[in-house]
Amino acid sequence: MPFKNIEDRKAWQRRNYLKNADKIKTINAKYRLDNKDKLKQIKKIYYSNNKKKILETKKLYYLNNKEKLLQINKLYRLNNKEKIKERNKLYYMNNIEKLKRSSSQYRLKNKDRIKEYRFRNKEKAKKEYRLYSLINRNLLNAKEAKRRSSKLKATPKFANLNKIKEIYKNCPKGYHVDHIVPLNGKNVCGLHVEWNLQYLTPSDNSSKSNKLIC
Repeated sequence: MPFKNIEDRKAWQRRNYLKNADKIKTINAKYRLDNKDKLKQIKKIYYSNNKKKILETKKLYYLNNKEKLLQINKLYRLNNKEKIKERNKLYYMNNIEKLKRSSSQYRLKNKDRIKEYRFRNKEKAKKEYRLYSLINRNLLNAKEAKRRSSKLKATPKFANLNKIKEIYKNCPKGYHVDHIVPLNGKNVCGLHVEWNLQYLTPSDNSSKSNKLIC
């Protein structure tokens, strides 16, 4: 069918699509299903060759439609809570080691940022930890049992138990008692003795974890 200009052709294409929308959708869906791997490979090659352009386009679109996209995402999350929860759980189970490494690397690289966030959002951080404690009570109990076991094995006969109790008793409000050299460190293990104890804020203690900070 000859067209006088490109606008006439576009108008005809639109009319044709609207007239045969269901048929076209069925044909396209079947094609995508029959050529899944082929289309995936084409998409991968295209992305690799146009990565910078694609990222810039996405960034620009996001900036121009930020509120709209946030609203769409919020609505989607509200309507698909269980689906998202199940999908995230499945992804976590299949990538648990990868996620642990990624999380560990992030904490190491962003210590100050995490500390600042916790300081600025004290109440929120407390609520998140309380919620985490409720959901993961068995896991936390297991960790505490392991810690108690390590502490017993790491307490030598020459340790001053009265002095240790005094240090715990006098711990300032809002602080934790921490082992300077961790009881269960990666490269070195310390002792549960009075001179291996110090006071740290919860955020500092969490960031230090079982590492020896020189």
